[in-house]
Amino acid sequence: MTFDRLRFDESLEESPRIKGSRISVIQIYEMHVLKGLTVDDIVRKYDALEKEDVEQALDYAVSHPDVIREQATSELTKQVVERQGRSRGAAA
Repeated sequence: MTFDRLRFDESLEESPRIKGSRISVIQIYEMHVLKGLTVDDIVRKYDALEKEDVEQALDYAVSHPDVIREQATSELTKQVVERQGRSRGAAA
């Protein structure tokens, strides 16, 4: 899986961002998981984003739970990531 819509800055210890914006993967993930916003809701909220940007950010978040857990801005996000990890482990 490629993440060509994301910008990674190794010099910064922060979540990858959507190219051409200051919106991070963790922001997208938290809007989706914690606030219940759909992909379309997020795209409407941020004119600079396309549906593919948001989908790729969410794909990255799901496939890189350790990064999301480290960058989470809330304890609830960390708990959600943990539960998702356990669910994937049980399904495997």
